[in-house]
Amino acid sequence: MSQDAASNQVVVTDIRMPFGSMVVFMVKWAVAAIPALLILMIIGALFSTLVVGLLFSAAIGSRSLLTSQVPTASAPAATRESRPNNGPPETAAYLPRVSLVGIRVEDSLTGKGVFGEVKNNGDRALSKIEVTIYCLGRDKKPVFEKTYTPVLVGPFSFGDEAQPLKPGYSRKFGVRLDDAPSDWSGDVDVKITAVTFADTKGGA
Repeated sequence: MSQDAASNQVVVTDIRMPFGSMVVFMVKWAVAAIPALLILMIIGALFSTLVVGLLFSAAIGSRSLLTSQVPTASAPAATRESRPNNGPPETAAYLPRVSLVGIRVEDSLTGKGVFGEVKNNGDRALSKIEVTIYCLGRDKKPVFEKTYTPVLVGPFSFGDEAQPLKPGYSRKFGVRLDDAPSDWSGDVDVKITAVTFADTKGGA
């Protein structure tokens, strides 16, 4: 065989075969493609798992770094000292003039609750009084806290809450604590943490 004959190329321009044979051929082709498709799916799943694992590890590392650098909000000393200092100095100075009377923990239909009164011993009417209840553990440190506004004058307020608390006046309140954690010992520490003055002075 000469070199020219060995280098001849064959070009197929058409294939003629019976219809039945063509159907059998196409079925065999489809069946043969299934293993290749499964292999591609397995490779894709492994690659996706690897990428997700790397991203998750990076996210956990970043979160751990941030957690180690930022103090947690559950620190009792920081929580109990920072809240009363919020707001203008005038309102912060007025906090000692609002007292809590008859604070007690009692059972209710839905669980335990804290009941008591707030009294305005100052000379300004108050349109808002914020009370923070700290649930204490057996070591007498807070394990949970909840804020409540027995006085809150606003467009959505109703009843006694919609009226400012005048100087010398008191107002009863009750707060459910059915969402307190299981390590709550049953003791509480209740503090006045914020007040807002009404528009008028000496009354409403």
